[in-house]
Amino acid sequence: MENIAYLDNAASSPMRPEALEAMFAQANGHYANPSSIHALGQAARKTLEKSRGEVAALMGADASEVVFTSGATEANNLAIRGVIEPILDAGGPVHAVTTALEHASVLKTFEAMEKRGLSLTVVQPGSDGIVRADDVLDAVRDETAIVSVIAASNEIGTLQPIEAIRKGLDARFRGSDMKKPLFHVDAVQAVVSVEMDMRSVRADLFTISAHKIGGPKGVGALGVRKGVKLAPILTGGGHEGGARSGTENAAGIAGFGAAASALRSKRADEVARYVGLRKRLLAGLPPGAHPLIAEGVPVVPHIVSIECPGKENDWIVLLLSREGVMAAAGSACKSGSREASSVVRALGLDDARARSVIRASLGFASEEKDADAFGGALKKILP
Repeated sequence: MENIAYLDNAASSPMRPEALEAMFAQANGHYANPSSIHALGQAARKTLEKSRGEVAALMGADASEVVFTSGATEANNLAIRGVIEPILDAGGPVHAVTTALEHASVLKTFEAMEKRGLSLTVVQPGSDGIVRADDVLDAVRDETAIVSVIAASNEIGTLQPIEAIRKGLDARFRGSDMKKPLFHVDAVQAVVSVEMDMRSVRADLFTISAHKIGGPKGVGALGVRKGVKLAPILTGGGHEGGARSGTENAAGIAGFGAAASALRSKRADEVARYVGLRKRLLAGLPPGAHPLIAEGVPVVPHIVSIECPGKENDWIVLLLSREGVMAAAGSACKSGSREASSVVRALGLDDARARSVIRASLGFASEEKDADAFGGALKKILP
């Protein structure tokens, strides 16, 4: 579509040319099942493992630690269910800690586990959209099996104190007879514009997604630190080292690998552009709109959360679309929902204010004209 300003990259980014090329080559030339032992199958396996190495490099993991999934939702489910369900099945007490800022695939999964007997603590953020590391650490109990914290909010863009939480867990359990809980980091949005990986934050479990970084939809990855045992949530032929059965989406994984490689080589330049575009976008806001997150609060530069007091966000997004500007009314994972965002409400906003918040998110293909179009369209819509 021509003359479109696409500012919904946090929902899904366009495909990078490198990813499209890699997908076509895999689907066209290496179409055999990667689990087949004949020559064509092994050729497909070779290219799949090359892509695994590219994704592993982005994740700061060994290739053997990468489990491919159908996306971040499945990866988050595997991380949580794979840890919690065996303990519940054995009849033992089990507790988990997470935050109110998490993606629905984390919060809803924990809620489902609560119905089976999980005890859950959901840590609330401050009004700045950031949880305090001490609040997370104080919630940990003897029976805590997993601590799951999003690295960067997909809705409001705030960066969470991941390294402080990891250090606190290490310090608390150093020399203790108690079993240290596993640390799961949902890094789907963070890796887009932050130099963060599984090794740097010493995560036991680490989630990323292809279509947020310029790869295809329908493929994600869970980094699983060596020595961590997860019960599979999909059983069958024992693919992905037994962690995730089902024939791998080889073409999608090829696109994922190419996007991961491109992001690693271009991220510094892309981040610099995000910073400039963010400033330009904010400078162009009309009087009826203002940033939700205060200046100086740590955020990823590619996500901008904007409050439009007195207006409904879905109405604003619809009118923006008619002007050729694509933005979002919160998370796209709750399509069609008119409920106020639980993430935004966790900052202390009432329902009316929460329903006035829209999100503009930048991507590798974003340009100055997109930021200008956003401000220009908002000026037509808002008083």
